[in-house]
Amino acid sequence: MESRILSSSSNSSHRSDGEGERERFCYCGLPSPRRTSWTRMNPGRRFYGCARYREGSKCKYFKWIDAKFSDRATEVILDLLDGRRQPPSTFVDDLDNVDSKQVEASSANYLKNEVSKQAEVSSVNYLLKNEVSRMKIERKCYQMFIIVLFCYIAYLMIKCKTLEDKKKFLQLS
Repeated sequence: MESRILSSSSNSSHRSDGEGERERFCYCGLPSPRRTSWTRMNPGRRFYGCARYREGSKCKYFKWIDAKFSDRATEVILDLLDGRRQPPSTFVDDLDNVDSKQVEASSANYLKNEVSKQAEVSSVNYLLKNEVSRMKIERKCYQMFIIVLFCYIAYLMIKCKTLEDKKKFLQLS
């Protein structure tokens, strides 16, 4: 079951996937992939970021998953990386590609849902516009009926007044 709640710590929303971890959405409204930092300051530290950060997105959504590692843990990770003489970039890039593919698929589903919602809203909007047009025509008909009725009543009143005047005239003669 899917539920959306607004996070109290940021303006992003989360979707629970039932496995204990929630899918996060960036400010663009796209699912935010989980990534791993390999910088000297935060090696191995996981974070969520905007799915389109490589495209130069202005979204700037960013949230750490892991707490900051101790200086000793950071030093050990850096020593291990330096011992390999290469960062785990190829493996991490592969994982990022998997995350990106999942984000693309999730984004496509999200966009399909949004398009179907928009189509539904458009059809309801069309029906409501037709109903409003029909009601405006009906209102005009009622207005015309009231005007005609008022004119008929005025005519009858004038007719009665004329008959009374004739009756009085005949009585005088």
